[in-house]
Amino acid sequence: MITLGVLSFSQPTFYLTKIAEHAAKNGVMICIISPTQLTERTSHVSGLVYTSNKKEWKDSTFPIPSFIYDRCYYGTKEAQLFKPGTDSLKLQENVQFLGYGLPNKWEVYNKLSTIQEIQSFFPLTKKLTSVTFLLSHFRQKNGWLLKPTNGSQGRGLIKVERIDGQYIVKEVVQPGESLYIFKTDNHLKKWLHSRMKDTEYIFQPFLPLQNKKDVPFDLRIFLQKNDEGNWTERVRCIRTGQQNHITSNLAGGGEMLPFTVITQGLRRTKKEELERKLQVIVEHLPLAIDQMISPLFELGIDIGIDPDYNLWILDINSKPGHKIVTMASPSVQTEIYEAPSKYCMYLSSIKR
Repeated sequence: MITLGVLSFSQPTFYLTKIAEHAAKNGVMICIISPTQLTERTSHVSGLVYTSNKKEWKDSTFPIPSFIYDRCYYGTKEAQLFKPGTDSLKLQENVQFLGYGLPNKWEVYNKLSTIQEIQSFFPLTKKLTSVTFLLSHFRQKNGWLLKPTNGSQGRGLIKVERIDGQYIVKEVVQPGESLYIFKTDNHLKKWLHSRMKDTEYIFQPFLPLQNKKDVPFDLRIFLQKNDEGNWTERVRCIRTGQQNHITSNLAGGGEMLPFTVITQGLRRTKKEELERKLQVIVEHLPLAIDQMISPLFELGIDIGIDPDYNLWILDINSKPGHKIVTMASPSVQTEIYEAPSKYCMYLSSIKR
């Protein structure tokens, strides 16, 4: 029997229980392992195993599974302590991860923005090497967005806008935002330097990605690999944020809406053009990641849509959240829950 180990810091979620139920039907056993249990020499580990006959999770000790599905985020200092254990697993020849994650946002941008078919969808992006370098860009544009290179869920985003000679700054501190006003370059420099001590940033033009009521929104496309190892779009939805906020991330109190809220009332030619651009992204971006960075199993692509219906790739997530699953039809939800075990079976057949 194939065993798939799920790395998770938390107790079994609804999603993990669902994939365990469907895996059992496919002859794949699911177990949950906390990275806190891993050491560089681990051969056996304690965790939870799903028993299909009783439909429950049981404490158990078992050998390291042949396949690993890493659902952990290592963004906090505490989580970073346990990353070496996970990294050591990736070096074991008899262990295969469903996906090997992505490097930081700056590396991802540098690699993927060279792909001719999709490079026009990436906003101009630069590394924040100094505050003076950022200030020099206000000659071109009055609003810039700073993103932590290792950030997730919108945390730590900073919008810097120059209005009437002073700087209006908003910083995302989930689930809200903090507002600062700096009257001089030096005041802004001092504040940003305090942030740059602990965090590396990239910066981009602040794009007009709000609706007419100043509510930020974006499009999330969720993809997985199927039982033949091919990328498949599962579901897409619009995510909204709070009025006048920077981000539309669900962690910041946003909500999900059907994709059709964007296309309602659009002329047929405009709809077709929008769909064509989306298909270019869906067709080329995942394959480029597999070939140029590292193989993945699932992907969340966040796309901004400006008032002229230009598309902008805002973020790429190798460990997307699964709230979006509820926006899929029942049959597609089943496909999503089956995907981890079916992809395992596909990888196992390749090994054989």
